Amino acid sequence: MFWGILMLGFLALLVIVKMLTVLESRSQEIKYRNNTRRIQELAEDLETSRAKYLIAVKAEGVSKHKLGSLKTRWANLKQNLEQIEITGAQREERREKELELTLEKVVMEALGGPTARRDSHFKRVMKVISQVIDLDKQNNSEELIATVQEKLSAMAQDGTLDASPLTQAREAEKSSES
Repeated sequence: MFWGILMLGFLALLVIVKMLTVLESRSQEIKYRNNTRRIQELAEDLETSRAKYLIAVKAEGVSKHKLGSLKTRWANLKQNLEQIEITGAQREERREKELELTLEKVVMEALGGPTARRDSHFKRVMKVISQVIDLDKQNNSEELIATVQEKLSAMAQDGTLDASPLTQAREAEKSSES
């Protein structure tokens, strides 16, 4: 009987060890399944993150390209605007030169014709006329230029402008012919 109880105790111990082993095995299997499921979820999340990253990288590249093209267009527009401003300034400068040459021609006529030399009197008259025009430039008055032309013509007829040597030589010739 002793051997029977011992055998029974041993069998009970074996059953308990087997039950504990089965329970531990099931616990390990559940952990394995949970870990496998978590790994799959992480892999899916990683794949989603990779896809989002690639989309973001592509969007950044597209944005950089658009920004570059906009910068290029802006630079071209800025350059065209500068060219237009330069052209306008050149046009204004050419107009001023033409006006200056016309005025000089009128003064030369009033002082004795196109062959009159540019003496100091001519330079003084041109300086005064230029100063008067500069003062009235804001009004763009053509009346001022016409008035100056009339005064110079009147001065030429009166003999008031007879300071140039060429004009004096012409008058000397006229008086010697008479």
